[in-house]
Parts: sequence; C-alpha cells; structure tokens
Amino acid sequence: MTIRIKNWKRFQHFKDRRPPWIKLHRDVLDDMEWHELDPPAAKHLVMIWLIASEDETKEGRLPCVKELAFRLRVSEKQAESTVSKLSHWLIQDDITTISERYQDGPPEESREETETETEKRQIIVTRPGNGRFTPPTLDEVSEYCKARNNRVDPVKFHAFYTSNGWRVGKNPMKKWKASVVTWERSAN
Repeated sequence: MTIRIKNWKRFQHFKDRRPPWIKLHRDVLDDMEWHELDPPAAKHLVMIWLIASEDETKEGRLPCVKELAFRLRVSEKQAESTVSKLSHWLIQDDITTISERYQDGPPEESREETETETEKRQIIVTRPGNGRFTPPTLDEVSEYCKARNNRVDPVKFHAFYTSNGWRVGKNPMKKWKASVVTWERSAN
C-alpha cells in the first residue's frame, strides 16, 4: 500500500533544497482536525511531513509501515494507528483486501465522472468513524448559533455554503459547526 501526503505539491515551495525542507502551512491554525489531534499524533504528523520530503519523486510518498515505524521510533502497530488517525492529511493510493466476504461479488463497473457531473452532484464526504457529512438545515444552523450566543447570521452562513457546494476553500466541508466557530471569530 502506498501512502502519500494530501495536497503535497500545493504546500511545498522548497522542493529543490538538499537537504529537503518542508513548509508548515498556516492553514493548520484554522484546521479543526489539527486541533482535535492528540499531542503524539500532531507530533508524528510533522515528522511524517519531514519523512515525505525525502521522497525522490517529490510527490510526498511515505515508506512502508515498517520503515515508517522505525523512523517515528514507534512499533508497527502504533504507526498503523497513527496513520489511521491522520487520514485527513494522507492519501492511500491502493486498497488492500479488508475482508474476503466483501470481495465475493462481481467487480463493479466504473466510469469517469465528467467535470459538470462533479459540480452538479451534492457534496457528501465519507469519513471513517464520523459517518457521512450532510449539509445542515437552516434551522440547525440557527439553533447552533443561538446556543453559542454568537453574532453569526445563520441565513447568511447557510446561503454562502449552499451556494458554494458546502466547500471550505477548494475542499469539501467536513464539520459545519467548526465553520460556524470560524465565522464567530471573524465577527468578533
């Protein structure tokens, strides 16, 4: 299984340096996923970025779990656990069989989605352990803003994210309540 850092090229402006450098992007400051990490996982993420900077292909690829465990100075089991906690920042290029019983049926047909179809479809992001992201209703946003006693206009918030397909920048939204908190900070 090949694991890479998500959006590697976007954040690496020091790609031709030897020894390699990484750029710790300030977007981490507003990333709720980053702040919810336990301290060892956050530390390991920075170490994983440093390890990814050594990839000769300059694609942010990581070594196998055994080597990654050695480089992080943890057991293979701990390395696997860390990789699963950091799924927000990592991409797995290929999928290994998880359970034979789910592999019994015929292979699924696949076709590439056109750009127009991608833009038109409802944004739903699946996250392990988190279920599916579904956009909140205007009532849910209003209730949350009222409970937080903030100055965020729920109608404006809901209309803004509905119009842009529930995206934060270029990325699909994962937690709408975190975006309300960000708007709350901006309003203050």
